[in-house]
This record gives sequence, structure tokens and C-alpha cells, in this order.
Amino acid sequence: MKLIPLYDDTAPIACTISSDEIPGRVEIIERLRTNLDHLERTEHGLLLHFAARSDIEADLRRFAVDVKRCCEFWGFDIVTTDGLALRWDGPPTASEVLDRLEEFFNGDQPALDLAGIL
Repeated sequence: MKLIPLYDDTAPIACTISSDEIPGRVEIIERLRTNLDHLERTEHGLLLHFAARSDIEADLRRFAVDVKRCCEFWGFDIVTTDGLALRWDGPPTASEVLDRLEEFFNGDQPALDLAGIL
């Protein structure tokens, strides 16, 4: 099945997060990586798979709202069929950023290294 992109390709590839929001964002993305079951690279971004738990779903919903507020170009969807997943789409101009996110979720680099894209 071909997915329709969720991202906004008219928005600038920029993040407007304030410095006081960064610690909370780092905390939640680290928690997401800790709980990640597996990741798939999709045509438009990433699909992050998690165990179907209410605490993880709450984190995913909060994360998607918070990141969309400061990075308007991203597109998010919470998928609850066959477990729990976060669909994270970006425009083609954000492919290098998606590469960095994929490396982050598959590795052990600090979340602070993602500053400016979350």
C-alpha cells in the first residue's frame, strides 16, 4: 500500500524550540529510543515500532504535538493497528535529517546531538 505523505513541504526546514524546552525533549526522545522495538525506513520517513503500552502511547502523542509545534515541516501519525508505531514523515529536503534520526534510534549517541531538528 502506498502511503500519502504527512509532511508539510511548504514549511522551512527549521526548528524554533526554545532552550528551556530542550531538556524535556531530550528526556522524551531518549525514553522513546529505550522503548523502541524496531525501526523501518519508509518512502517518506521513519516508522518507529513500540510495544502497545499506554505510557509509550502517551509519550508518542505528547512528542508528536510538541515537535510539530516547533518543527512545522515534520508529519506525524500514531498507528495503533498491529501494536503501536509512530509514523514520522519529512519532505525530501529533510532526507539528511531523517538519516541522522535513523542513526540516533539505531545507535547510542546522546539526544543532545539532535539539537535543532527536534
